[in-house]
Amino acid sequence: MYVKYLITCTVLLLVSMSFAADSADWQLEFKPISGVYGIYGGGIGDPIAPSRRDANIAFEITGEMAKSMFETMGPDVKDPCTERDGTRVRSKDHDKLRCQLTKDGEYTCSFGFNLKTGKSIGGSVC
Repeated sequence: MYVKYLITCTVLLLVSMSFAADSADWQLEFKPISGVYGIYGGGIGDPIAPSRRDANIAFEITGEMAKSMFETMGPDVKDPCTERDGTRVRSKDHDKLRCQLTKDGEYTCSFGFNLKTGKSIGGSVC
């Protein structure tokens, strides 16, 4: 019993040391972004001109940032809009953050914000 406990503690110590070494070498790095945005009123599926009371912003990120986001989010989710064309989708918070990988290898992520409340909203339409 004592040997099993000692082995378990040793393994846990080694694993925690490897995580500590990884985090000690890690540094926050800001990188350039590739993408587009749009400001609108109403809903993303039926946009109107923004107003003093109704303004939203939608972002579509592409390239390396979208790839990093897609790979970090996991796992894939079933998506009726894209399942026929081979596009893989990863989504969080009821599609408020959505990333895709097309069968051609193109990464795209979309998200948005209500500019009056600051709340997160979706940034794309199916």
